[in-house]
Amino acid sequence: MIALPAETVDAGFIPSIFGLSLCWIFTYVSSLVTLEASWLASSSSSEQNNSEGSFLSIARTSLGIPGEILTALVSSINASPAVGSLVFTSFFAILGISGTSAVDNINRVFVFGLVLSFICLVSFGLPMVNMNNLLQHSDFNMVYPNVISIGILSFGAQNVVPTLLEYLNYDTIKTRQAILIGSLIPLVLYTIWEGVFLGVIDLSNTNESSKLEVVSVLGKTGGPIVNDLVELFSLCAICSSMAGASVSLIDFFQDAISKKSPKSELEVDPEMSTSSVSKTRILAAFLALAPPVLLAYSYPDIFLVALEEAGLLGGVSLYGIIPAICILSFSRASLSEEEMPGKLAGGDVTLIALAAISVALITPEVSNLLS
Repeated sequence: MIALPAETVDAGFIPSIFGLSLCWIFTYVSSLVTLEASWLASSSSSEQNNSEGSFLSIARTSLGIPGEILTALVSSINASPAVGSLVFTSFFAILGISGTSAVDNINRVFVFGLVLSFICLVSFGLPMVNMNNLLQHSDFNMVYPNVISIGILSFGAQNVVPTLLEYLNYDTIKTRQAILIGSLIPLVLYTIWEGVFLGVIDLSNTNESSKLEVVSVLGKTGGPIVNDLVELFSLCAICSSMAGASVSLIDFFQDAISKKSPKSELEVDPEMSTSSVSKTRILAAFLALAPPVLLAYSYPDIFLVALEEAGLLGGVSLYGIIPAICILSFSRASLSEEEMPGKLAGGDVTLIALAAISVALITPEVSNLLS
């Protein structure tokens, strides 16, 4: 959300909102597909409490070892580096190790700070909005790939769906409602956010090198109080995003590690089982969070570049293609005779259409990388 105005400024307000609306549709549909794939993977196993609905489990159960390897590779593309200190990362590592409940409780504080600072910033920014700035520049050619890529990442919460399903005790109806509300709220907030920032910015004074300065435009214009609000908003936005991303990534790696550990030892002694799970989660936290920290320290200017590439290549592949293929594989293999309550309408036609649209989105970017 912080980088959203910086990446959409070239397109202008109306094309940006159009692009973000398309990204919301993609996110909602692919989240429901991910939900069904996660539910099928967990219902096909007798061990629902062992992260059987994570992305790796979905791919492993439906596509076998090759699918699991492909999912792991695509997930590494989608992992976005974050500029932060070791203390910052360690804090969220501890939260992630503690589990979803602990993350949920702490995240409520960050979300409250995010909403409060958002309301204050919008209140300060609205009087400075110039309608000419919103309407005079409109370039739909910049919707793809710029707006689509950042939009898919900004909405992207599909990786949290398996964790959310488990957190809601595998109630698919409640999970679907959470997905709908949880995706519509950002759409409304992003529209207001874009309107304030792009309405204040005079596009004639912006250039490629000053993209990141777009984010601090309110702080420079509104004085020290507004500048502090921008800092508070940025902190809460990063922390709330990091909270969900960290726990889902740790679940992801824990699932991968647990499948490589001998189960017989864990089944002999319950105390050994609890100890092994704790050690496994600590190792998973290290594998999930250490590489992004090292990458961020090594390449501090990689943030916007990563956002531009990860949304299409990583996000679309992981969320648009793999879950759809997994469900098609499930239905062909008849791994589950039961139908998920509240599943996405359209059956195989919807799944094939989602996969085809996803392939169409990433094909130009893959061609550019290979050329």
